[in-house]
Amino acid sequence: MKKFLALTAALVMVLCLMACAQTDETTADTSAETVAETTAATVAQTTAEPYDLLFAMGNSDVPVGSYTQKIFAYYGIDEAAVADHITYGTNVKEVTTAVVEGTADCGVVYATDAYSAGLTPVDYATADMCGQVIYPAAVMKSAKNAEAAQHFLTYLTGSEATAAFEEVGFTAIATADVTVDAADDSGEVIVFAAASMTETLTKIAELYKEVAPNVTLTFNFDSSGTLKTQIEEGADCDLFISASPKQMNQLDITADAEVNTDGLDFVASETRFNLLENKVVLCVAENSACGITSFDELAAMLLGY
Repeated sequence: MKKFLALTAALVMVLCLMACAQTDETTADTSAETVAETTAATVAQTTAEPYDLLFAMGNSDVPVGSYTQKIFAYYGIDEAAVADHITYGTNVKEVTTAVVEGTADCGVVYATDAYSAGLTPVDYATADMCGQVIYPAAVMKSAKNAEAAQHFLTYLTGSEATAAFEEVGFTAIATADVTVDAADDSGEVIVFAAASMTETLTKIAELYKEVAPNVTLTFNFDSSGTLKTQIEEGADCDLFISASPKQMNQLDITADAEVNTDGLDFVASETRFNLLENKVVLCVAENSACGITSFDELAAMLLGY
């Protein structure tokens, strides 16, 4: 009986030792696999190339481009140093199209252009980053239809036009309870307006037909810098609405000489006022894998190149 018990105990001990050996082997294999996987992940992380971002912005002579440059300065971004990651547009519509079509990962545009293009901004620039986006308007001294142009400009401060502006994201600065008597106006009124106003002014022009049925509104939409140059070169223009005070100031003899360096005198200064305010926003292309959700993240990526 004692021999049987001794043999049984010995057999149990052997089985336990075998089980422990198998467990140690499995643990060792698991540990080895874990270390291998962790090492591989670390190597992949350290050797992976940074995301090759393509960022869309306006040229420096375009207001939205100037606002973007101010944002770069705010974050300490050297534009020249990241030039390989930037694509430029000659106006805000070109920048917006690059984001919509996905030829750029992201871009800086106006809130109104984002709205019109069906884009949802991921971030809004603060006044500290780029200042306020003010749209001044004025009748030109060379206007061939000055009275009709003034009537249309006044109409833009009324309730119908204000509602149209605010629907797409503008903030109306100049508003008035006015009734414009333009029924006797006739002829063509040539309006030079920032490209970001294309959809809104086109809609307002339809409304204005009820007010001035004999007036033909002819719009020239482009970057404010391009429009300013055209006016300076003698293009016919009755009314100018800029996306920045800079371009208006460069044509206004009453503006600071440091801005109007050539002493240009195209603006009927008594008609000039600030009409609207817009917002500068960051939009990301739907098909982009950049993962950017804020100006801070955009800056971090550009500063990393």
